[in-house]
Amino acid sequence: MTTASLTPGRNRGLTFVRDYGIVVALAVLVVVIAVAQPGFVAPGNLMNILSQWAPVGIMGIGMTYVVITGGFDLSVGAIYSLCAVVAAALGRTEAPIVAFAVAVVVGFVVGCVNGFVVTGLRVNPFIATLGMSLVISGVTLVLTGNVAFVVDFEPFTVLGSGRFLGIPFSGMLLIALMVVAGLVLAYTPYGQSIYAVGGNAEASRLAGIRIALVTASSYALSGLCAGIAGIVTASQLSSAQPNLNSNLVFDVLTVVIVGGTSLAGGRGAIWRTAVGVAILATLQNGFNLLDIDAYYQNIIKGLIIIAALATVDWRRVASRFGRRTASARTTPSVTTPTTSPKE
Repeated sequence: MTTASLTPGRNRGLTFVRDYGIVVALAVLVVVIAVAQPGFVAPGNLMNILSQWAPVGIMGIGMTYVVITGGFDLSVGAIYSLCAVVAAALGRTEAPIVAFAVAVVVGFVVGCVNGFVVTGLRVNPFIATLGMSLVISGVTLVLTGNVAFVVDFEPFTVLGSGRFLGIPFSGMLLIALMVVAGLVLAYTPYGQSIYAVGGNAEASRLAGIRIALVTASSYALSGLCAGIAGIVTASQLSSAQPNLNSNLVFDVLTVVIVGGTSLAGGRGAIWRTAVGVAILATLQNGFNLLDIDAYYQNIIKGLIIIAALATVDWRRVASRFGRRTASARTTPSVTTPTTSPKE
């Protein structure tokens, strides 16, 4: 059997690994942890994981849109804390729906400001959102005096702690948002514009896509998702304080990167972010069940991020290898002069 005859099968294998290897990795991880600690697959534990990771997953939705456009948002952690504080502060005197609505609007408005700074003022996304993160954190501290707000009103806790048939409302919200966001990204003109801007901004401009508006909208969506995550956490804890979880932004970035969304833009999907959330949540819960020290957990998380980025580069190389192989099969003759295309 010749090498050429093996090529189609090899290309299919590379394509499968590139597209669905992350799902296989999740399945293997679940099996390993379930064998090591059978309590992991208990329904109660799985529902607790879904509830605990709902805020990260919700923020991961907005971050996925931003990253696909070729951007970056380091301010989601600060927006998340600000919105949680707003919800808790208002929740002490106002109806929960009012407190939650105002908090979500605050997140959306801050996201719009991020979009303006990136597209209107043309500041690098990394610098813009890092600066905004410091501004938002400072404003939150000034407004609250670094004091925690506690809500002693049971209806306020329903969104974060309530359940239906054992399934947490926060988990239902996460799943619903992911389904909607995934469908919008995959099947609507707006979603295709997100991919186009991240893949080739100049070609998108020539095609009539309003690049600034599409890019800014992704940051607005990221702020909106951070606001929703903030009210979920405030409801879960019945309280909120400034710098609620300063490291949360790293978890959000990790689930997006591990899921396979390219930091270069133009590639990614909500289902990939969902798998990334599942992987990180499985690891975190497995670590706790196996009583692994928190310091080692951070080391492993860091290695996972590096491995995920390396895998993205490997997938790119595999794609190029597949294209080169296909090109070689269509070459008319080895004696015919040819010119190699630039990669």
